[in-house]
Amino acid sequence: MGEASNRVSCYHRVASPDGLDSRLLSAALGQGSAVDFSGDQIEKVLDLIYDAAAENDLWPRALTAIADLTRSEGGILFGQSLTAERIYFDYNGRLNEECNRAYQERHMQNVWSQYMERQPVGRLVLSDEAVPLAELQASAFYDEVLRPQEVAHNGMMALAARNDFRAAFNICRNVRRGPFDRDEQRLLEWLSPHLCRSVTLGFRIDGYIAMQHASFDALDRLADGVIVLDRKARVLFTNGAARRIAEQGALRLQQPIATESPAHSQRLNELIRAALQGSAGGTMSLPRDVNGRLLTILVSSIRSKELGRLSDVGVKDAAVMLFVIDPANRRSIPLGQIMDAYGLTHAEARVALAASSGNTVIETAQSLGLSPNTIKTHLRHVFAKTGTGRQAELAGLIAAMGVVRIGETEPKP
Repeated sequence: MGEASNRVSCYHRVASPDGLDSRLLSAALGQGSAVDFSGDQIEKVLDLIYDAAAENDLWPRALTAIADLTRSEGGILFGQSLTAERIYFDYNGRLNEECNRAYQERHMQNVWSQYMERQPVGRLVLSDEAVPLAELQASAFYDEVLRPQEVAHNGMMALAARNDFRAAFNICRNVRRGPFDRDEQRLLEWLSPHLCRSVTLGFRIDGYIAMQHASFDALDRLADGVIVLDRKARVLFTNGAARRIAEQGALRLQQPIATESPAHSQRLNELIRAALQGSAGGTMSLPRDVNGRLLTILVSSIRSKELGRLSDVGVKDAAVMLFVIDPANRRSIPLGQIMDAYGLTHAEARVALAASSGNTVIETAQSLGLSPNTIKTHLRHVFAKTGTGRQAELAGLIAAMGVVRIGETEPKP
């Protein structure tokens, strides 16, 4: 199946939890099962799963294909917050849309979803583990959402989780089919890392390559620099962060792209040439300034689906993308943004930002002109409000917030 097939084959050979590729898996399955698992069928499902990372409209086909493999009614992939009782996205593979609306309007809080809130990402959970079928059938959730579809059994999996947000996958069986047999469970468990990886990759594509709807403004709000090159390594596009880094002298954006150091320039251009020749790309770091602060540069080739998105918004012949990450940019977050996100006071936000830079309590106290005891008190409040327990977790949270600058764009000339 060309490039996509080669890419997927590499993924599933590496990610299989038991070391099996799809053909070895199909040979191992089916002994005593009513289902014939062919290697070709599994390959096609994997192609769909990974293609859906770049083209979300393919998720219904991927979910339907998984349902066919496991003799199920259908499947659904969705992102939700039970706390907010909000669905952020959903892709339906052959399940009843009316029942799906009933779920979203009246039954998000149900025994299945509440049980899954406590489960780790990637673990297959069978519905009978969450609640016995007889008890489920006595619920309004069953009457309005499941009974009209004759669904009685479900294979459930969290694919990504952050705070109260979960991306989840359900594959539904009717009462006549009964619970999933062991081979069907094993197939779903084998697909788990691929589903998780595809969903995570999709989030990154949507976050970094925010050009699907010509949203160049979104790219300019990224704290990380983004540079797009053509097949001759000429610059086609730079976002605001990349231009600021270039203005400060760390990068030169003419052809060929260079740094202040000949050795680092050579390494960067080797990575670009490799990406142009079809390799996945690579990563390097270089000094940002005389203080030894480092920039990290990720070089990636642009594949078919992303190439189509870039072409659609006028960036023709795109071949390579560079992400330039300056950790200092992620730390320079407006205090108001942190205060709004977590309900911190101005003093607590100042301490959170300073502590997230890796400073000790004493260093933070000295930099802010406060006593160490005051810093400790503020940190206790910050940890409680942000749901973190130590400075490393807080630093990760602040770094993630710093990826996007809310309300900031590069000044227009």
